[in-house]
Amino acid sequence: MISDVFTTPTRCTLIAGCLWAAGLGFSPGAASVSAAQDSPVPAEAVTLAGAQQWILHGDVPARDYLIQAGVPDSPPPANGYPVLYVLDGNAHFPLAVASRAALTLDGPYGETVPWLIVGIGYPGVNRFAGAARSEDYTPALAPGIELDRHGRPIGGAEAFREFLERQLQPMIARRFTVDESHQALLGHSYGGLFVLDTLLEQPQMFSDYIAVSPSLWWQEGRLFDRLEHLGGMNVNDRRVLIGLGEFEAKAANHGDGGGVSTRLSDVARFADELQRHRPTWHVEDRTFPSVGHGNVMWPAMAALWPFLAPVVRYDPDSHTPPDDKKAQ
Repeated sequence: MISDVFTTPTRCTLIAGCLWAAGLGFSPGAASVSAAQDSPVPAEAVTLAGAQQWILHGDVPARDYLIQAGVPDSPPPANGYPVLYVLDGNAHFPLAVASRAALTLDGPYGETVPWLIVGIGYPGVNRFAGAARSEDYTPALAPGIELDRHGRPIGGAEAFREFLERQLQPMIARRFTVDESHQALLGHSYGGLFVLDTLLEQPQMFSDYIAVSPSLWWQEGRLFDRLEHLGGMNVNDRRVLIGLGEFEAKAANHGDGGGVSTRLSDVARFADELQRHRPTWHVEDRTFPSVGHGNVMWPAMAALWPFLAPVVRYDPDSHTPPDDKKAQ
């Protein structure tokens, strides 16, 4: 264990919220005023290069999902593209795509790492779909417990996993050339809870698991109890990254309904226990300095790509500038 401190595809429109998530500081009001004053030419929507999106109806759960795919600018490796599945796609898909470009570009004329990024979100939502994610990302509890204290549904993680395994992953494999042996799952907060729950319940679904600020407080530490009685399928060579912002333990409520916070010691303890029970797995825990629950995702993305990079390596000498750049 390593611990460190630190339905037709369309082009994906990069709306103001997405630009904010990517740290680009876009102000739609200022842009529209400037365009109106400086030029009579109509403005066009900004799009995320190489991205497409479509609506996929889930059989179980019976709801629609917004699926967004960010295709790398590099050709697929011999075994196909590794795939990074990103939960809360409305908020985190643009950030994942922007970080792939900003943090993995192999020189000014090179290529990014050839990871296909798939965001899983909800139609008609700017960033987070509170009730839907509350249900999809939380494990089932005792019979009769179906709502949290805010009246949001809970306990649908098993059904959501079924949707990923039986509908989404096969669809992605049909649409793109993918490496089915290298599939990663990334989630934040309740999404991080789902990542770890999936790791414990069905570790064969993904090769890499990245849980950022996971809600380990859920139901008084239910996942810790699950660790103590860990059985089931033990697959080799799973890779796990668990991270938390330095300032998170000072927060009284993350907004997911728990009224408590995950502590740094909780993350370290979970990582240690997981490594003890699964010694063949590669487990890392990270503390991201000077950030809290709401702004932890950018430093998490900076840690994500070096974590995933050993899967695919590149030869920088193989890159050549485009024809229009060679003479410059």
